[in-house]
Amino acid sequence: FVQHLFGDGSKRKREISRLVHHFIIGVYSYSEGEFENEILKFRVKINSDDLELLNALKKFVSDKLIRSPSVQHLEFKGQQMVLAVFEAFLSDPKSFLPEITYQKYVDDGEDMRVICDHVAGMTDHYLLRTFDRLFSPRMGSVFDRLSVG
Repeated sequence: FVQHLFGDGSKRKREISRLVHHFIIGVYSYSEGEFENEILKFRVKINSDDLELLNALKKFVSDKLIRSPSVQHLEFKGQQMVLAVFEAFLSDPKSFLPEITYQKYVDDGEDMRVICDHVAGMTDHYLLRTFDRLFSPRMGSVFDRLSVG
């Protein structure tokens, strides 16, 4: 199992699917308490052995993958890009925001939450294109279409 989990992509995908299946079938439901709506009384639990395995896997993924320097470098870079685009939009919303978003910004009393929501809704690709257009001297043209997504 372990060698397949860390093997090539197809074997890894199969083993992850098997793990997901194992955890799903290991969940059981029970009812608890009185509620106005019947469906609210149902709860689900995972047995203690499976919960222990799941917690160990989550810790492993966090320690070895998510907290790895290569992933942390990418996360830091992404955070800096999001912050830079947000600050640029905030510095001159009329010039930088799409017309519809700018109108919502004005209608909502120039609430910076509109800008925050706009940036949060950007796909990675759209954020990268916007960042490059704003900050990279060799990127962007007046002929580039500024579409969402």
